[in-house]
Amino acid sequence: MPVLELNDDALTIRLALWEKLASFHGNLRIPLQHVRGATDDDGFRGSALGLRAPGTNLPGVISAGTYHKGGDRQFVFMTRGTQPLVIELQGEKWARLVLGVPDARAMAARINALATAPA
Repeated sequence: MPVLELNDDALTIRLALWEKLASFHGNLRIPLQHVRGATDDDGFRGSALGLRAPGTNLPGVISAGTYHKGGDRQFVFMTRGTQPLVIELQGEKWARLVLGVPDARAMAARINALATAPA
C-alpha cells in the first residue's frame, strides 16, 4: 500500500515499484496549501470511481491509476482490505486522491489538522 508522509508543508505519497507500474504513475508530492481537506468515504469504490485511463482494475482486488468522472480527474490507489481516504485538492492536476489505507478516519484527521493549521 502507498506510504503517506506528512510534514509541515507537503503531503507525499510514496509508491513501491509494483504500485507505480499498476497506477502508471510515480510518487506524488502535494503542497499542503493545495489540500482542501480529507475524509473517509466508502462511496469511492468500484464503478463509482469513474472511467479508468490509464491504470489497472481487478474488481475487488485493486483499483489504481487515473480515473475520470463528472469532469474531474482523480488519482486512485485502492486494494482489498483497505479503507478509502479521499483527499480533496485545489490547484493540482487531480481534483482528489483516493487512497486505500488501514484507518482512513485517523489519517483524514491528521491531514485535516495539518492542512488547516495556520502557516
